[in-house]
Amino acid sequence: MAKASLLLWIPSDTSYLGLVRDVTKKMAEHAGFDSGTADRVALAVDEAATNALEHAYQGATDKEVEVRFEDRGAEFRVDVVDTGQMVDPRAVPRVDLARYVSERRTGGLGVHLMEKIMDSVTFRRSARRNICCLVKRKGSGGTEGA
Repeated sequence: MAKASLLLWIPSDTSYLGLVRDVTKKMAEHAGFDSGTADRVALAVDEAATNALEHAYQGATDKEVEVRFEDRGAEFRVDVVDTGQMVDPRAVPRVDLARYVSERRTGGLGVHLMEKIMDSVTFRRSARRNICCLVKRKGSGGTEGA
């Protein structure tokens, strides 16, 4: 199967998050992950995009978020890029997972969830852009609990 790369630009509007999840799942499956793992990867990317919309852009809907997908052979990489203000994602408070699940909330798990699902989550600022890089290694299995 050929390695694939894809670049997606979406308006900074949460109504596009479903599209991000769908494309991420398809790209992860194309990269060789099973459906369950692809779902979890899509959830992690959704959280990264949500963070860009809610924190970097503070809900402004006149911006855009760039999502870059790359099958690198041994790993699947997704970069979520925004031009908003720099936010330290690790400064966001941790979440009580049991309460979160019992309240059936969505969003807000951010870095904790991304780090649980992905093998590597890094944040950097380059050329006035925030870049969240999420990497899932192939062969790291579908045993992660999320």
